[in-house]
Amino acid sequence: MTSRLGRTTGAPRRAVRGTRLAAVTFAVALGVTACGGGSGGDGAAGGSATFTYALTGLPTSLDPADYQGDPSRNIGFELASSLFRWDTEGLPNQGCDTLANVDQLTGQLAESHETSEDGKVITVKLRDATSAAGNTLTSNDVKWTFDRLIALEVGTPNTLMQDVADYTADPIKVVDDKTFEIHLDNPGAMSLAILTWAQFRILDSTDVKKHVTDADPWGKEYLLNHSATFGPWTQEPGDFVAGDRLTLKANPNYKGERGDVTKLVFLSVPDASSRAQLVSTGNASYGTGLQYEQYAQLKDTPGVDVQTCASADRIPLVLNATDPNLGKPEVRRAISLAVDRQSIVDAVYRGFNKPSTGGLSQAYGIENTENGTYKHDVAQAKQLMAQAGVGNFPITLHISPSRPGPEAEQIAILLQSQLKEIGIDVKIQTVASATEINTIFHDGTFQALLYLEPPAVADPYYSIFLYNSSFSKLNTYGYRNPELDDLARQVGSMSPGEDRDRLVTEASEQMVENPPFIYLVDRDFVHAVREGFTNYQHAPNGEMFVYTLEQG
Repeated sequence: MTSRLGRTTGAPRRAVRGTRLAAVTFAVALGVTACGGGSGGDGAAGGSATFTYALTGLPTSLDPADYQGDPSRNIGFELASSLFRWDTEGLPNQGCDTLANVDQLTGQLAESHETSEDGKVITVKLRDATSAAGNTLTSNDVKWTFDRLIALEVGTPNTLMQDVADYTADPIKVVDDKTFEIHLDNPGAMSLAILTWAQFRILDSTDVKKHVTDADPWGKEYLLNHSATFGPWTQEPGDFVAGDRLTLKANPNYKGERGDVTKLVFLSVPDASSRAQLVSTGNASYGTGLQYEQYAQLKDTPGVDVQTCASADRIPLVLNATDPNLGKPEVRRAISLAVDRQSIVDAVYRGFNKPSTGGLSQAYGIENTENGTYKHDVAQAKQLMAQAGVGNFPITLHISPSRPGPEAEQIAILLQSQLKEIGIDVKIQTVASATEINTIFHDGTFQALLYLEPPAVADPYYSIFLYNSSFSKLNTYGYRNPELDDLARQVGSMSPGEDRDRLVTEASEQMVENPPFIYLVDRDFVHAVREGFTNYQHAPNGEMFVYTLEQG
């Protein structure tokens, strides 16, 4: 992860890395041979190919209720079986250049939907679909899947239903085998868009219920190593080695459109250099979470395509508003003015990513006003510090190489230097694990923290609401702004259009003038993939959707 961990002298480090890479390469070769194909575009003829996907790690469970970070996300989106998906086919470069908005959805398992006049009931009709176990999709599968997420109190799905889209406590009502209703307390723009999130994949309840017990009424034990979906992939328990590898094969009963990849191998490769090398040599088709130096090198590597696509992901500086100094709006604004965002991007990202320009991501296409644009003005920052009546003071900045990434230390050192100019002494506290940095954030036990905001649903409302409104459970840092709260509620009830854009612009101004999260970097989605495949669908969550890929 971070270069500070395990730093040794040059020769032994190279030897260890070489040994590890050789072992990983050998494991990849064994996996691909067992799958009967090659990685990249070297699959067997006749519309059959294997895609090898090198991840930072693999989860220990395939259960959508057991979310274990990015690996669960990567696998979950690929399993598909969602009611709705992003309609990227008609967008420029299939969504790479422009994010799909919340009105640009199409059915995956859903065939059609109608909304009642008051917006509180959405009636959905299902397509004909069959799981790998041979069971036909029904409304009862949808009902059971949602009941399960609610009963197990699964975090992100329940936040999306209860706080983002305002579903009722018991939202799914079965009408008949192929028709069900979604009930909402209040209508909003996000009502269907949230269902693109991977944890809402519909499970084959007929299959899972064969394995439930009184002690395990929701089949958690069975779903540890069974995907049990209606999507394009299937697997046997032996295809999943918890934390190490997963092989997916084409669901023979899948009726939806799919590309040429018939086997998808996920491999755990914790070391970023090893993942990059596997892609470089063609032993992996794709590697996640590479360092930007590695992306820059791969751009010049024959046989590798480095794709850079629009993203709403951002890196913020989080300041605890319960702190007697950091809670003052003038101090927060001064800190924002003292940050030279362009210099951070120039120093850290090797030509990738952009400095944040305002309260909301540039990927949303909202033009910032003068008041809604971040500025770098140290003199004005010093004036605001004086107005706030604070002298020089120290803060502790928590960082982790797991979130936002291995560049966290570089960013922190630059912030340390820049904030020193206005009398703030930054002490950097590094924590290694994603779990620890998330716990620190959720418990609010920090003065300052470098974080990552990757929206589950890429929409301005989600980005305004999730961390920055006072009525969100994830506002753990005590920020309160009634004007921003009011704008968030209005934006959340409106569909995309000029009126909504006007309110979004006002919200962005509020987030610059009275900062909640102080955004530093707008990140792109960067994908380093082997050449030989086309028809990438660039959904705004940044996932690959290998099942759509075609050879050639």
